[in-house]
Amino acid sequence: MRKKKNLILIITLIIGVLCFYSFKNYAEKVKDKHCLATQVSSKLFDFNTFELKVDSTLNLSNFKVVNQNSGKTIFKNGKSRKGIKNEYGHCIFELFWKGKLVYEFGHFKMNNWKTNNYELNIGMENNEIKPSLEIYGPDSIKADLYFKKITE
Repeated sequence: MRKKKNLILIITLIIGVLCFYSFKNYAEKVKDKHCLATQVSSKLFDFNTFELKVDSTLNLSNFKVVNQNSGKTIFKNGKSRKGIKNEYGHCIFELFWKGKLVYEFGHFKMNNWKTNNYELNIGMENNEIKPSLEIYGPDSIKADLYFKKITE
């Protein structure tokens, strides 16, 4: 009797894991469509992406980016990480260079169900860091981008 209960438990767990991953794959395909799967998955999964590109004169590993909304580091040691939730409203990031906060940047997100792909490009002009942000996604045209240079 005990073996039968254990077998049922294992089968239930396997089916649960398979259903979870199937839902995640389906949700990623319909991530920006207005449907129930998007409404649920936008709360469970982080489909937003962040990429940092720097000028050849700069070292990528000297940069760190923190999502101010969640407090999570989304870029560090030359690698992107997850940490941008789907939320309505201001989406604000902090850019650190060599451990020092140099810029705050962000935009206003019009829809908390839609995902964005963020690409931050950093160049060097007159010995100063010059960032520019590209946002790719359904609401990117409406994006209210801003940059604030942090001075000492």
